[in-house]
Amino acid sequence: MAKKFEMNQKRIVGFMGHAGSGKTSICEAILFNTKASERLGSVDTGQSLMDFEPEEQKRSYSVTTSIFDVAYKNAQIFLMDTPGNSNFIPEAYSILPALGGVVLPVDALEGVKFQTEKVLGMLKTQKIPCLGFINRIDKEHANFATALNAVKESFSIEPVQMQIPIGGEAEFKGVVDLLSNKAYTYADASGKPTIGEVPADLKDQAEELRGVMIERLVEGDDEVMMKYLDGGEVSAEELNNCLKQGMIKGLFCPIYCGSALKNIGIDLLLDTLVAAMPHPGEERPRVLEDAKTGEPSSFVISESGNFLAQVIKTVTDPFTGRITILRVYRGKLNADEVFFNVTNRAKEKPGKFFYVRGKRLDQAEEAAAGDVIAMVKLKEAATQDTLCLSENDKVKLPNLPTMAPMVNMAVHPKTKGEEEKMSSAIQRVLEEDINLRFWREDQTKEFILSGVGSSQIDVALERMKRKFSVEVELKSPKVPYRETIKGKAEAQGKHKKQSGGRGQYGDCHIRVEPRQRGEGFEFVNAIVGGVIPKNFIPAVEKGIVECMEKGELTGNPVQDIRVELFFGSYHDVDSSEMAFKIAGSLAWKKAMMDANPVLLEPIMKLTITVPNEYMGDIYGNISSRRGRVLGSEDEGKLTRIMVEVPMAETYTLSADLRAMTADKGVFVCTFDHYEEVPPSIAEKVIAEAKKEKKEE
Repeated sequence: MAKKFEMNQKRIVGFMGHAGSGKTSICEAILFNTKASERLGSVDTGQSLMDFEPEEQKRSYSVTTSIFDVAYKNAQIFLMDTPGNSNFIPEAYSILPALGGVVLPVDALEGVKFQTEKVLGMLKTQKIPCLGFINRIDKEHANFATALNAVKESFSIEPVQMQIPIGGEAEFKGVVDLLSNKAYTYADASGKPTIGEVPADLKDQAEELRGVMIERLVEGDDEVMMKYLDGGEVSAEELNNCLKQGMIKGLFCPIYCGSALKNIGIDLLLDTLVAAMPHPGEERPRVLEDAKTGEPSSFVISESGNFLAQVIKTVTDPFTGRITILRVYRGKLNADEVFFNVTNRAKEKPGKFFYVRGKRLDQAEEAAAGDVIAMVKLKEAATQDTLCLSENDKVKLPNLPTMAPMVNMAVHPKTKGEEEKMSSAIQRVLEEDINLRFWREDQTKEFILSGVGSSQIDVALERMKRKFSVEVELKSPKVPYRETIKGKAEAQGKHKKQSGGRGQYGDCHIRVEPRQRGEGFEFVNAIVGGVIPKNFIPAVEKGIVECMEKGELTGNPVQDIRVELFFGSYHDVDSSEMAFKIAGSLAWKKAMMDANPVLLEPIMKLTITVPNEYMGDIYGNISSRRGRVLGSEDEGKLTRIMVEVPMAETYTLSADLRAMTADKGVFVCTFDHYEEVPPSIAEKVIAEAKKEKKEE
């Protein structure tokens, strides 16, 4: 059984930022230094305890959040290593509410990238403490000063330099820690430094930067700042407290440096996580909603009070079953207690608790405030669900943040007739990734899988094949075209059949004309004098409505039509509802083809957010897609561009946008209205529809 830690000994720390900045490598070094791992894990060689999924090893970057808790200096640190690739970073956003603090690695070779800036903005908005770590200083052409300048220019929370590197590139061997005013040099990758005096060639620089650091840190505590301004000496303990309070208040972001691969500076980073990151009771207040009214309130994480937790992640394992991971915010739960799921109104019993350590589960004694804990084989609990002690606790935690999909793909089972098996497997994969969407498009009869990027969808399908032995094919979705008319027409539909005995007779005359876009279908009964009995008139409408489900041009639904039934005849014996239904359909088919039928396509409204320097490229691309720019809004370094684009032209937009903007552009897409397809394109669509019909 694992050692039990009190709430004030716990730290929940996320590692966030751009792919390739070294988040996973830093975590691997922490695991090694805390003896959670016997060797220094490597992402590049596939020997990583954090990136253990085959899909991650294949790509050499994280595609899902991995969790591992370590014990260090009488503290329990929950490491949460999140993806940085733009296809998977939405999972990092979803995990934000569970974090107490964040480490932002920055590559000394490449500087600050867009995803790190976005994350930092979210941390500032949500008041989550953070620190920066300039990594990979040992790499060829790496430049600490250049990387630090990039941090100063782009970080939205003011950076405070805490260390100076000793050497650089291949000669990088340690750091000067400005807080302790000592030099830490590392002879090997053991992570154990030799502590000594600041090198002579760095003394003046260290003295100057230490003074600047102290001036900024004392802002974290008003009393210490007054003492400092009055000329008093500030102790190391006071400086440490100022660092912590300043981070919690969001006044600054301390910047450290080192090399995860050479295990330089990781021990000092660990010390900072324990000393400066808030324990759960010091974390920012969280929002709590009334489960019925949605009325918000706030609360602070506490050991007292009834059990309150939220499911932050679900993992489906073919052997263990469903693994439910939760962040506990209040009270505690014992293994033999029944808890209540507020979200789906279900009761369950945990049985056992586990700490998540990479792909390993180690048994825990309880689920207590401040923990990130796992339960297995729960039937009801899903990601985002709020868990309480009983149904009398009528509160709910807000849903985790998600990102709107930008890529839609039609999925078809490789083996015919296995649609149900495919759907079941995809639903289980969706349990692991709340940023995926899956539905059936009624009009086209296709199953659609949507994600933020194509790689996210690819990984989901690879996982599905590996875990559930289900393979699918991906295709661009069919466009749900519609049909309508532009002109007016009249037509007669007459159904007369004699086959011995009672015959069939129905006769109707209709007028058709277009309605305004979006007004739908209108049926007008203009029969006078009883030329068609009232009981047969609904049958005429039904025959027309059924025909409108498959238009005469492409077999797509017809919309925005007014049909007036104005004349007809009947037979006392042979007329029936069926006969008039057939007559209505015959009249409709003739009338539609005489009323200048046209094809309609769905038009999507998009909000595209890109850095300002790419606006010209975006305008050109939208124009090439038959799109219209509706307007734009300035957001500092970014611009939001509102456009309308035909759905058929949006399927490749995500890939093009990533290429055009160096992976910095995103968009949100929603259906807006239908418009007529240009004749040249309509001809091709109609020809393709006729070809498919023949093949059927």
